[in-house]
Amino acid sequence: MQEDLYKILGVSKDAELSEIKKSYRKIARDNHPDLNPDDAAAEERFKKASVAFEVLSDEDKRKLYDEFGFDGLREGFDPEQARQYSQWQNMGGGYGGGGGQRYYTSSAGFEDIFGNIFGGKSPFDTSDYGGFYNNVPMRGSDLEASLSLDFMTAVQGGELEIRVGGRNIKVRIPAGASDGERLRLKGKGQAAPANAPHGSKAGDLILLINVKEHKYLKRDGLNLSLDLPVTISEAVKGTKIPVTTPHGEYKVTIPSGVNSGAKLRLKGKGVHRGKKKGDFYVIIQIHTPDRIDEAIEEAADALSEGYTIDIREDL
Repeated sequence: MQEDLYKILGVSKDAELSEIKKSYRKIARDNHPDLNPDDAAAEERFKKASVAFEVLSDEDKRKLYDEFGFDGLREGFDPEQARQYSQWQNMGGGYGGGGGQRYYTSSAGFEDIFGNIFGGKSPFDTSDYGGFYNNVPMRGSDLEASLSLDFMTAVQGGELEIRVGGRNIKVRIPAGASDGERLRLKGKGQAAPANAPHGSKAGDLILLINVKEHKYLKRDGLNLSLDLPVTISEAVKGTKIPVTTPHGEYKVTIPSGVNSGAKLRLKGKGVHRGKKKGDFYVIIQIHTPDRIDEAIEEAADALSEGYTIDIREDL
């Protein structure tokens, strides 16, 4: 049975890439095997969504799928030959035996592509179809695994060693990696079959990145933010407070009379991704004293004399 890749992701055939990514990430998070242990149905949904995203997020693969269905995704598929064959059929041609080149169609569906990406029998094994495909280089199956990163490793990048399929693989994490991102390692997937033609290559390893939350920092795209506690005295008089960013320690000037919720920006000190640089925002949070006695209350009364306007006038 064929399964429509667009329906698997719940998007229309004219969906933009951003919509496809959003839908896939939601399905992947809701059904990820790490979050749904021993749930075979969730794992199946996760794998199917991964296959659909693998195709529909790639412009060339998507065009081939839209025009030819699953046959267009086969290794060595020749779209021009397929079009000529279809035209020849429409003109009344028939199947010709002999040793000439042949294009074949099949009832291949989701199971073929699913098997290819997740390690089943390769749909590129065309030994039953004659000599035309026998010399076409093959590609091993892609493998997929999840990779959990701590917050600062995702922001700053680095190199890790992971174990996948019984192998230790070094992974370079690009600075600015984000939650839900897919990292492709060329040639680190399943090897091509031992009897594959010359020029065959291993598949790719696709890592789905899951970034852990930070205790203090929050991330929005390339921007980082930190809630900074300040005392009433610091808020009234102003001061300078050192703040640690991914790019070093910087002193932030707290202006006199600052209010809670005020945002102070350190330009370019957020997440760096290639040539793009986000900002680091310090969000002021004024804290009252943890010890309240008579002297503190008298000081508070004195502070109240400094209000010349009704601060709740607009409420």
